[in-house]
Amino acid sequence: MTISIASRFEQLEELPTIPASLSRVLKEIDKESSTADSLEKVIRDDPVFTAKLLRMANSSFYGVSGKVNSIARAVMVLGFKEVRNLVIALSLSDTFSENLGFDQFDSYKIWLHSIVTGRASQLLSSHIPALDPDEMFTAGVIHDLGRVLMCLFFKEEMEEILALHQKEGLPLHVAEQRYGLFHGDVGSYITVMWGFSDMLSTVVQCHHDPQKAGPHTVAASVVFLAEGLSKKLGLFWHEEDAKENLFLPKCLGLDGGAVKKIAAQLKNEKDQIIEAWGNVVSS
Repeated sequence: MTISIASRFEQLEELPTIPASLSRVLKEIDKESSTADSLEKVIRDDPVFTAKLLRMANSSFYGVSGKVNSIARAVMVLGFKEVRNLVIALSLSDTFSENLGFDQFDSYKIWLHSIVTGRASQLLSSHIPALDPDEMFTAGVIHDLGRVLMCLFFKEEMEEILALHQKEGLPLHVAEQRYGLFHGDVGSYITVMWGFSDMLSTVVQCHHDPQKAGPHTVAASVVFLAEGLSKKLGLFWHEEDAKENLFLPKCLGLDGGAVKKIAAQLKNEKDQIIEAWGNVVSS
């Protein structure tokens, strides 16, 4: 059985839409004429979002606590690219932090899994000249967006997938594929609908099987490995994920020593990430 994702979404009374704050800010950042002041004018219209962004900018993770008192200052201190990363992650935080309606899934832990996967993708890709670390941060953060949407909009199907997973002892993503509704396909469909790049939609679709990503195989392999590192830090969707082995894709051209250093850096940053990003979900 294979479910038509397009047909299934067409049946919904309300389609998942790209967060308005994300759409506005990305359009502004992409302008050649964009400045710290022009970006602040776009963001400050949403006081709740502004407060979250300033709190993140002043978190211990960035080491500039108390020095960022405006969006323009955040851009000056952190740079456009890092503010863009913050905007993307913060804009999606409400989606990830919703009650997913399943006892097996903890929204807080899933959110941190996504953030750490984004950070790991950023660190890994900094060793690969062909990739943009900031774009890879986005890829890591949104890699499991499809499963979140499945929990919210495909509840009956998700219940059947979980039953199949438990009955046959299959990894959750394999149970999805066996059932005919895979979170990579759902996430890819939405990112295309939202106007994200071909690279991002392909990575979301193929992060469990990077060899199917064609010209984006290396990017998908980064997220595949990054997700594995996140799980090894104890941040995962389901307890079964903790049992998965960690594989290093050869196409990345990274040796084990480099990956171990990145894993150690992530371990050192874990508490800061939890302190900073965990508050976003719980607020």
